[in-house]
Amino acid sequence: VVTTNALNFAIEHLYDKSHKGRVLALFRHPVDRLVSKFYYSQTATWERSYHPQWKDIDILSWAEHINHDNNQLVKTLARVGQFGEVTEADLITAVKTIKLRFIVGLMNEMEESIHRFNVFMGINESEENNRICMDQFFGHGTKKENSNPHPKVEEGSPAWQVLARDNEFDMRLYESIVEIFGEQTEIIEKHARSMAIWNGQE
Repeated sequence: VVTTNALNFAIEHLYDKSHKGRVLALFRHPVDRLVSKFYYSQTATWERSYHPQWKDIDILSWAEHINHDNNQLVKTLARVGQFGEVTEADLITAVKTIKLRFIVGLMNEMEESIHRFNVFMGINESEENNRICMDQFFGHGTKKENSNPHPKVEEGSPAWQVLARDNEFDMRLYESIVEIFGEQTEIIEKHARSMAIWNGQE
């Protein structure tokens, strides 16, 4: 198992036709990601992306005049440069890559997503150590708190609309990811049953 946010680097250096892998990835709504970035960067003194001056502006001004981190997910998957223009072909490439290579998780379906990852990796959640780990992570079934609490930007508000407009391709990709998440339900359930039989649990 390799944990990284440098997806292309990992693919280029670890995998080839003889050494294939599957990506387990948690995806976040594009607007939520950028809203979190705006507030996180105001306080994260340990990050290179630390921007204390952002405390003095509102998120609408930031979205309209400062933010250039748009369509980042499509750019990453289609290997488009940071300042490149994203095209329909890039979106198609991104969707195809996720369908072929990814086990999809969603940030707003965190517990189910981690369960799917566990199933795919053959982690037995009924074992005590694994159960304790899950309980610690999810707080015994309660909603996990955001590690960086911040004001919510309501869907349809001016700032939300600007961020959604500027991230049109990521928004469309995210819609496809949500659909893939649903489509993979049956695949994960079949895999879970197979693992249960293999482990003598059925």
